[in-house]
Amino acid sequence: MKHLHGRFLIAGLIMASAVVAIPFGHSAQAAAQPSGKQSVMEVAATQDPSDFIRGLGDEAISELAGDKIDDSSRQERFVNLMDKYFKMDQVARFVLGRYWRNLSDQELANFADLLQKYLALNYASKFKDFDGEKFVVGDSNENKKDIFVNSQVVRPDGPPVKIVWRLREFDGSLRIIDVSIEGISMGITQRDEFAAVIQNNGGKVQALTDMLKKKTGGN
Repeated sequence: MKHLHGRFLIAGLIMASAVVAIPFGHSAQAAAQPSGKQSVMEVAATQDPSDFIRGLGDEAISELAGDKIDDSSRQERFVNLMDKYFKMDQVARFVLGRYWRNLSDQELANFADLLQKYLALNYASKFKDFDGEKFVVGDSNENKKDIFVNSQVVRPDGPPVKIVWRLREFDGSLRIIDVSIEGISMGITQRDEFAAVIQNNGGKVQALTDMLKKKTGGN
């Protein structure tokens, strides 16, 4: 499962490969705090954060696992899950770092859509390989306006992998804004990769956008 350390939050979603709701200790490690000007509420979620993550795991397995789904359908379902569980405009701002401020609201929305397609292209197919891992959701704790849900992937042939899901409440609904795997923030990892592309092209976000379009076959 080396690939799980490679990239952004979808690695965490890939981890949601089987759901067994068995509580375990809480030792969340705080990931970096995304920037952004969007108004958020203090934590007062009516949803149970652990149940929210279990729901993601349930749906991921139901919708994505197995080899009887064609690649196109799997990617489409993958994007639908992201729409439901992740706050993609927040994620898009974070992975763009300071460069998101150069974009209009529409350009940022377009980038968020493109980012979803890019992640789906790279990670949806991983669910074909689902084989025996168990996704164990633990308890949660709060730190200011965010909630951190602890989980583990229990593997049949190796030590468990710790995953912490960072949630925030937007308009009364929880959404995922980052995932840390073994203490490594997938958001920061992806931001560093994208920043390198932008910096190598004169600080132009368009270069990154063009790269993602080329990879996803978009226009």
